[in-house]
Amino acid sequence: MNKRVLGKWDSMAISLGVVIGVGIFRVPAEVAKYLPGGGPLILLAWFVGALISLAGAFCYAELSAMFPDTGGDYAFLKRAYGKAIAFLFAWTELLIMRTGAIAAISYLFADYACALFAVDKSMSRVLAVGVVVLLGALNLLGLTIGKNIQNALSITKVAAIVALIGGALLWGHGDAARLITNNDAAPPISVLQAFILALIPVLWTYGGWQESVFVAGETKDAGKSLPFALMGTVLVVGSLYTLLNALFLYLIPTDKLATSPLIAADVMTLVYGSGMSSKILEALISIYAMGTINAMIITGSRITYAMAQDVPLFKILAAEKAESTTPIKSLLVNVFGACIFVLLGSFDRLLFFTGIVVWLFFALVVASLFVFRKTNPDLARPFRVPFYPLLPAAFVLVCAALCLNILLTYPQQSFFGLAIVASGVPIFYLSAYLVNKGLIKTNDD
Repeated sequence: MNKRVLGKWDSMAISLGVVIGVGIFRVPAEVAKYLPGGGPLILLAWFVGALISLAGAFCYAELSAMFPDTGGDYAFLKRAYGKAIAFLFAWTELLIMRTGAIAAISYLFADYACALFAVDKSMSRVLAVGVVVLLGALNLLGLTIGKNIQNALSITKVAAIVALIGGALLWGHGDAARLITNNDAAPPISVLQAFILALIPVLWTYGGWQESVFVAGETKDAGKSLPFALMGTVLVVGSLYTLLNALFLYLIPTDKLATSPLIAADVMTLVYGSGMSSKILEALISIYAMGTINAMIITGSRITYAMAQDVPLFKILAAEKAESTTPIKSLLVNVFGACIFVLLGSFDRLLFFTGIVVWLFFALVVASLFVFRKTNPDLARPFRVPFYPLLPAAFVLVCAALCLNILLTYPQQSFFGLAIVASGVPIFYLSAYLVNKGLIKTNDD
């Protein structure tokens, strides 16, 4: 995987493709439920979410600049804690987190595509499998084709949000006072508790800003390109999401915002009228879903490939396409896994169970900074985290707080998610046992 074909803008497009998804059109209603008092607190939540994400991006920038290896988090975890912990991350991604996410988003694509093209909803499952297979096949042709598709889709995503904001400012009629004043509504719990709970869906919506690190091994001048992509993604998305939520508040009263799960549809109806708005929304969400699926196919295959290089039981997945170094078998197994979930239709609950796992691995990755500063103090660091050690320590504490909150709120689901991670332990040691007994060869043999 030493063929570097991605520039800094390509890397940023991959992250933008994952971060900018349909969540921004649903999550604002959830945030408004937690913070019914009005605009200032809601806007503050989105701003704080962007700051937390930017703190994480700073940490990942140092790690990826030090170790610009394919697999991103996998490579950091392996160097800091050993192959077993890294394998558990890759195993969980392959088993459910990434393949399940691709499946869920492909179903979303299919539902809106059916509506857009007036296709019977009974075809949803066929369309969902079809979009995954199509994008997987295109990416098999090489990363150059995959990145070109991603660039086009990510530019379209950003342009669509800019157009929505611009159109609403030109033709929408609202109340700017809602942005700076609170109403009399109060959350059923303390304001601080409500604010912390509101941050959970906000941070979920920002999720994906780190995706570019998974293709670090194929990124030109990674020491500069990856910090640019990481921080650029957060700054672009943070700006767009804060502006978009300001627009929602400007057009729709807070009490109605909290009961409007399809806020984008409501805004488009206000701005463009009911006739055109539904088709615009259907096309928009279909494009957004395709951009996310394509990016996750690219990055997911690199995580599996990096793991397969180290764990002999999976070494068959380390095969590359010689002329393009595309990890063909890792890509195929990710596509196949996603299609299985689509056909089974059982991924939603499993994805819900993995919330604690996401923040657990985030904490471990950022905590590896402390490990590397101690074990490799003289290692070249093209980028250094500002305000070290306060900034990474604060990010780890936020991750720990979110893990604890999820565990206390959803204990059964959390234990199931942790069980998914733990299921990789016997698989890892089975591989080591088979190597010891000479039943399988190491990847070096």
